[in-house]
Amino acid sequence: MNNDEILQFDFCGELTEKDAMEGIKEWKELFAFSREQKLNIIWNCENMTGYENKARIAWQKAIKELKKQIKCIWLITDSKIIRTGAVLMNTFTSFNLRVVKSSEKISTAKEYSYA
Repeated sequence: MNNDEILQFDFCGELTEKDAMEGIKEWKELFAFSREQKLNIIWNCENMTGYENKARIAWQKAIKELKKQIKCIWLITDSKIIRTGAVLMNTFTSFNLRVVKSSEKISTAKEYSYA
């Protein structure tokens, strides 16, 4: 990803609404320091087993609020359920979503996208 700034979230187990709200709070604080710069975001969901619907909705709202500061969101997963949830969020927020099965694919994936 060249020299672009990256914000990475590593998810493990089930993402609860409480966990989502804590992550969003940190996300907003970090974005407050980089107002002029667009960041690439990595959602590493290799160890994620699922998510609560309210957690997905909270992330969806955060994406809408922070969209102007998001260059691209990379989703790392081989789970069809997690990928489907991300594609659903993308439908409502229209951000640049790229899905890969491993972190090694991020640097080489140019057109590997579900957006």
